[in-house]
Amino acid sequence: MTDIILVPGLWLDGSSWDRVAPTLERAGHRTHPLTLPGMESRDADRSKITLRDHVDAVVEAIDACGSDHQVVLVGHSGGCGIAHAAVDARPDRVARVVHVAGFPVGDGLAVADGYPADNGEVPLPDWSAFEEEDLADLDDEGRRAFRAQAIPSPAQVTSDPQQLSDERRYDVPVTVIATEFTTDMLRGWIDQGLAPVRELAELRQVEYVDLPTGHWPQFTRPEELARAILRSVADLDEHGRPEPPLAGDEAATLLGFLDYQRATLAWKCSGLDAAGLQATVGASSMTLGGLLKHLAYVEDNWFGRWLLGLDRDPPWDTVDWAADPDWEWHSAARDTPERLRELWQAAVARSRPRVAEALADGGLDRPARRTWPDGRAPSLRWILVHLIEEYARHNGHADLLRESVDGAVGE
Repeated sequence: MTDIILVPGLWLDGSSWDRVAPTLERAGHRTHPLTLPGMESRDADRSKITLRDHVDAVVEAIDACGSDHQVVLVGHSGGCGIAHAAVDARPDRVARVVHVAGFPVGDGLAVADGYPADNGEVPLPDWSAFEEEDLADLDDEGRRAFRAQAIPSPAQVTSDPQQLSDERRYDVPVTVIATEFTTDMLRGWIDQGLAPVRELAELRQVEYVDLPTGHWPQFTRPEELARAILRSVADLDEHGRPEPPLAGDEAATLLGFLDYQRATLAWKCSGLDAAGLQATVGASSMTLGGLLKHLAYVEDNWFGRWLLGLDRDPPWDTVDWAADPDWEWHSAARDTPERLRELWQAAVARSRPRVAEALADGGLDRPARRTWPDGRAPSLRWILVHLIEEYARHNGHADLLRESVDGAVGE
């Protein structure tokens, strides 16, 4: 079991995670949504609450978790800097940090300076203070609900300088979930040496994840955010595959096994050049490159075209399927290894929010938009089981193909 400590950003208390925590718990984890000092209510006295008070509250939550449990910190926005300072205090107790819509704040910098304070607190500003990208997907109803629950943040929390001292914080693995900015933009800021991301550039193990939405995904994309957190905290085997949850609910179990099978394919195709990806065995024309392209098509076809009723994604939309029903297999020989991997990875990335959308719109029983000729429609449950079966069958082929290339074996 993993203890997941959820650290809210400015103007939010622990209830801001109410639509994220249940998915994490159904996957078998224990969640701890924190309400930090001074954020208990609008009437609370926060005039003397400091940044260190918030950091100490997170450290206390870490210490309260059993020593036999893995601890993961999830920080949102300004909570990212607070979570990072808690890692600095307990680098040997935190297995991973997930930064959502923000990044770690370096020593001497303010967590969220720049918002006007009034009587020792910083109220939620008018929406005009935010960029259009920040407010993406937060409609009028969502904005009203957010403002109704918003609590002013202690002014000293936003302006106090960060205090860090233990360089072991750089060794703790980190996942950055980019929302209103993209991971490409973030990497560009790092390359430019911009001050807000200099601390991030020092981290030794960073995973970047795109979750396109506004600054508050716990309100606009809670299920997708929860799934992204789950993928980042999954136990990985020696081949980098996430272990499916042992005691998750049905959806978490199905998605866990699908991700395991996806990771198996990635492992079997890793490190190979064009010759390796085009190698065949015996009389079969099947190749690892063909498997990558075929399963990219399978992802887009089932989760996009069938489940949601979308038009075909590129490159499938320009193919004459009547002339060549197996085009993805045949054309893979003309693609570079980089193109084949990118094609498959992009298809998987499209599938994740599509499945999350369907889960939020009816759960596993939700029927596909497209139907069989007799009018019946497969459910999301059927499609997920079918994808697991498709990957598992082809991973058996991948076992034989990879062994023929360089002798590498393994389940």
